[in-house]
Amino acid sequence: MPLNWPAAGPGDVPSYQMSGIPFVTSSNGAEVSTTPIEIRFPNVTRFIVVRETAGYDLRVGFTANGVSAKGASVSGSQPSEGINDHRNYFVVKADETTPRLEVRCKSLFFLRAGNDDAGFTLLAGLTPIRPMDFPVLTGSKGFVGMG
Repeated sequence: MPLNWPAAGPGDVPSYQMSGIPFVTSSNGAEVSTTPIEIRFPNVTRFIVVRETAGYDLRVGFTANGVSAKGASVSGSQPSEGINDHRNYFVVKADETTPRLEVRCKSLFFLRAGNDDAGFTLLAGLTPIRPMDFPVLTGSKGFVGMG
């Protein structure tokens, strides 16, 4: 009799209660410019911490449209002239570090927030949940506030 234990999925609470598997990466200096940089995690995150390392503000979001300010409205307000221009990102100020953010995601996007290229260091705690078992976080699939 085989033991076909189910794999951990996005709603598996114990996967988020145990300590995360460490994941650390950094940009190569001030390489975050006008094109979003995506970091794909090998597993779904339990938490993230981001530090800006180049001395300039950094946008962080969960989709390329989100960090590019092309996301849809989540407040009920309509963008002007039919253009999606809502900002579905947060800014990490120059040389600052976010607190530990308890978020589940399978990728993050970075974009400079001003006219100067930014840099980052990213620390994440990973769960045993595979990215393919986690939903695609996008506004078009009903996840508001993503972009």
